[in-house]
Amino acid sequence: MSKKLIVSADDFGFSEGYNYGAVKAYREGIVTVLSLMSNMEAASHGIRLAKQEVPEANLVLHTNFVHGRPVSQPEAIPSLVDEEGRFYRSFMWKREEGSDEKCVGEVVVTAEDCYKETVAQINRFKELTGHVPNHFEGHSVINKSIREAFHQAATEFQVHCMTEPEVETERWHPVHEIMLKNPLAMDIINRGCTPEDFLEDRFGILNSPFEYNIIHLHPGYVDGYILDHSSLTTARCRDLQAACDPAVKQWFADHDVELVDFTSVYK
Repeated sequence: MSKKLIVSADDFGFSEGYNYGAVKAYREGIVTVLSLMSNMEAASHGIRLAKQEVPEANLVLHTNFVHGRPVSQPEAIPSLVDEEGRFYRSFMWKREEGSDEKCVGEVVVTAEDCYKETVAQINRFKELTGHVPNHFEGHSVINKSIREAFHQAATEFQVHCMTEPEVETERWHPVHEIMLKNPLAMDIINRGCTPEDFLEDRFGILNSPFEYNIIHLHPGYVDGYILDHSSLTTARCRDLQAACDPAVKQWFADHDVELVDFTSVYK
């Protein structure tokens, strides 16, 4: 069984500076997917840049409930937004057992609101790109309400979604989240990956028993918006440098790992 790997540039559309780096990582490096935050102000810039520089790129949806303003009217999704109509940041969310440790607040979101905003972001994606994404996933926080909402949306739109468990269908192959199963993954994400993380297979790509696998990177340039709105800063630059390192791309070729996008998971 040949091993296939999707390499996602998450947070596409987060800022203009980040967009330039993500496109570079696709054009010159190992990135195979640009995962768009369709609610963000820089999303339209990212789409224009991708159409100009890498029109063949597989654009997917990076559903976001914790940064910026929603696509929905704020009053339609009250559990997700503050009094100014902005998303509650992830640290304000109440942690579920086993969920992201950054959640230290008291905000409890509902599956109904998460579903409404997921559908709104899918529709905004379609407005920006001209088509529904062939995949969507979540940004920063995943909990029971989000998983329920994602399953409902994935079933309704018949679009592949990364959540556990995956929506079962004969339309696509299952995709394995390598980084969720690897205890070193969060350390790599937080510090930014290096070429050695690939060359020494610290992600565990070669040991995966699955045919289709995915890793998530954040390759991009840091600008003022990133510095003011994200705790992930220099790690993005490191991801970009590693993703574009020729030795990394050669490593995949040497180990017969095929770099693919989400079009390949559909049967």
